[in-house]
Amino acid sequence: MNLWDIKAKHYARYTPKLNHLQKKSFEVLSKLNIDLKNKHIIDVGCGTGVWSLHLANKAKHLDALDSSKNMLEILQCDALKLKFNNITYIHSSFKDFVPKQHYDLAFLSMSSALEDEALMQKFLKLAPKRVYLNFVGSRKSDFLTFVFKAFKHDNKKPRKKDLESFLKQCQIPFYKQIFSETRRVKRSLQEALENASWHLKMSGIGPVGLEKLISTQNINETIRSKFKLLIF
Repeated sequence: MNLWDIKAKHYARYTPKLNHLQKKSFEVLSKLNIDLKNKHIIDVGCGTGVWSLHLANKAKHLDALDSSKNMLEILQCDALKLKFNNITYIHSSFKDFVPKQHYDLAFLSMSSALEDEALMQKFLKLAPKRVYLNFVGSRKSDFLTFVFKAFKHDNKKPRKKDLESFLKQCQIPFYKQIFSETRRVKRSLQEALENASWHLKMSGIGPVGLEKLISTQNINETIRSKFKLLIF
């Protein structure tokens, strides 16, 4: 079972208005004179298209790649409603993906697709310009911290070699910027249960007893995140 297919129905979707992180990121692209107009772009780990449709709005063509069929279906639904006709949808993991062409720009946001050096090298070869945006460490959620503590799990993932270290090792110059964000999210009991259950399963923990743990009808969650933007 692909857990991202389960996550899809509650995952953020495209909105025409740029959020804070998108606004800051596009400002950096503009500052570095990276023009998306008339470019052929690949969005690796595109999800529901939170970024994809903003890219497609400027690009000549966008290839949207994701391992979750449900995520891609949401992206395709939103794209059809907005009459986008310059997107190719590719249902595949990045590991299994076989590029059939060279792109002008490779884009990746909030995806764990680059899990080893071979995949980092593969991403490098996709295009002469690449944009990478991802979390710095783990997001800090007061609600999920409470849940994982109750299940006696610290939710710390094993440290892997990250893309920045790989670029330094290969002596590839890059531009870097860090962004911070604090969000407050109000969830119904059912939404909170589904969210906590999904995160537990992603950590290999069965959510037995979760309903007894969470009894408040509305959950107010504070999420603190840091993001790293790399352009190379």
